Amino acid sequence: MTAYAGFVERTTVGGDVDIDRVAWQVLVDGQPIDLTYLEFEVLDYLVRHPGRVHSREKLLREVWHQDPDALGASAPRTVDVMITRLRRKLGRGHRDRIETVRRVGYRYRDAAEPLSSHSLSTR
Repeated sequence: MTAYAGFVERTTVGGDVDIDRVAWQVLVDGQPIDLTYLEFEVLDYLVRHPGRVHSREKLLREVWHQDPDALGASAPRTVDVMITRLRRKLGRGHRDRIETVRRVGYRYRDAAEPLSSHSLSTR
């Protein structure tokens, strides 16, 4: 991981997920995966805050830079759809890294961290 002026260029998580913010690329098991701008931003945000639970509202504020109240009732579903797409793109061996914490939000789990008994992730 390289940093300058408070900016981290690259993050490797568990040795098999590599986020390169300069090249704007994510590698999973050494292979690039194709992410949209927002998919990259959501994954990057979750990875930079591993183990923390993030509500849908917090993700909308921090990543989308939107006020969830202004977006209406469908706003949380927007986050759910994004997480589903991210899990699919991460692939079978890595999709469980993004855990659903029921009625709360989402958490990124490092490979070394065991699955939580209080979460439900898409398999």
